Amino acid sequence: MIDFITVVFRQELFYLEIQAQSIEQYVDTDRIGTIFVVVNDQESVCNLVDTNWYGVNKHKVKVIWAESFGCTDFLNGWASQQYYKLATANIANSKWSVCLDAKTWFVRILDFELLFEQDGRVKLASFPTIPVFKSAECAVNEFFNINSKQVIGPGGVPFLFNTEEMKFLTQYLEQKDTNLYNYFTGVVQYPTLVTEFMFYSGWIAYRYGDHSTLYSNDQYYKVTNIADFETEDFDNKFKQMLEDQNLTASIHRRVYPKLTTEELETWVDFLRSKNLTKNYHNEYVIQQLLNTANVE
Repeated sequence: MIDFITVVFRQELFYLEIQAQSIEQYVDTDRIGTIFVVVNDQESVCNLVDTNWYGVNKHKVKVIWAESFGCTDFLNGWASQQYYKLATANIANSKWSVCLDAKTWFVRILDFELLFEQDGRVKLASFPTIPVFKSAECAVNEFFNINSKQVIGPGGVPFLFNTEEMKFLTQYLEQKDTNLYNYFTGVVQYPTLVTEFMFYSGWIAYRYGDHSTLYSNDQYYKVTNIADFETEDFDNKFKQMLEDQNLTASIHRRVYPKLTTEELETWVDFLRSKNLTKNYHNEYVIQQLLNTANVE
């Protein structure tokens, strides 16, 4: 069994609806524990999350108002959602939790035999820290007194947290006279910019010397995300989405207004081919995607 975690705000509820369809379509419901939806917005937005979006999984959905984990008014959305991912992984019910962004959608069957080694390790490998996060790497290494140069893959979402390790991490912070909220909401900000996945990766390296005890060096599944600075590479990115090993696909909301009509239609046709827009006409989907594209 695995849990799912998605942090969402009002303007991305449409994305969440498509994600719910993708989970129902491509993940075996018998392998799903709890689906956590954390609303990083006004409490009233919780009422806008319709569990019926999740179809056969609707009874597994738990909607949580983000402030249940502590007030983060001083943080921006990018920073606060990272804290909420960690906080939710700490209360997960299953051995592993899969962390997603609302715009991250499964586009093919999730085969657990391809996601896990026979010994139970996750097959998502580790990757060198990219230059922009070197200050974060230094901060994590200093905190844990390690010398790790890698982050657990796939370099974003979907990311798999080990629930037991998250609980141990929380206990470790308390022994150092702090807690997850006080520590992480400080280092996630400029100039350190520690990310949730780097912080957790540092903990695993501290615990075991490297990541290989829980995470395999082998990787079968790939994921494709088109960031706002990768718009001009749409064609190549889209080809990656079509590959057999590509598990999820996503496009940042700031990309949509930069796409040509042809590119947008290509993307929506792809979603339709994956049965992810089954409740919508093509034109309506396009309009909804465009409506959410300019939201910061």
